[in-house]
Amino acid sequence: MQCLGWGRVWLSGSATWTIDPANSLVVAGGGALSRIAAVGPATPLPQNNSTIFDISYTYNLAPWTITPYFQYTVVGKDAALGFGQDAQTFGGAILANYKFNDNWNLAGRWEYIASTGSAAKGAPDLLGYGPGSSAMSFTLTPTFQAGVFFVRGEASVTQLYSVTPGSALVFGTGNGRTQARFLVETGVVF
Repeated sequence: MQCLGWGRVWLSGSATWTIDPANSLVVAGGGALSRIAAVGPATPLPQNNSTIFDISYTYNLAPWTITPYFQYTVVGKDAALGFGQDAQTFGGAILANYKFNDNWNLAGRWEYIASTGSAAKGAPDLLGYGPGSSAMSFTLTPTFQAGVFFVRGEASVTQLYSVTPGSALVFGTGNGRTQARFLVETGVVF
């Protein structure tokens, strides 16, 4: 089945096992049931034609919340869509938050994702840095909240590996492999 318009035919689902009040496990998956030849407004063509599986575990017992997860995606070979080879991603992360008191908490996140495939064999680019590329990031996010008002800072660094030369989304001028970002956000919660 192939859809040439904007329509997408996907099936997804998830199951959660609440082991006890502090521990839970989630298994989720989804995939395209039909091939989609058009690029949507936000999702690139390979991801529109992918299958994804996730498994995550959450430990939530004050003052800690810790969630490690693993993610796997696959996009099959499809000459009509320009995918000359299958490609996959394997990724994982650890998210943690420590609540110091009612006003302050500190969150941290470590993430890694790698893709398979070869540009020479026509594999789709699943990360934006070329087939076979990978990326790792680390982020710290301190947050202060008083009533409905909050202010949050964020510092992160991302490192790219095995980038295909000339990839459109490589940091900076096309040669950058590391990017650090800092931001401050404020607002109200309602």
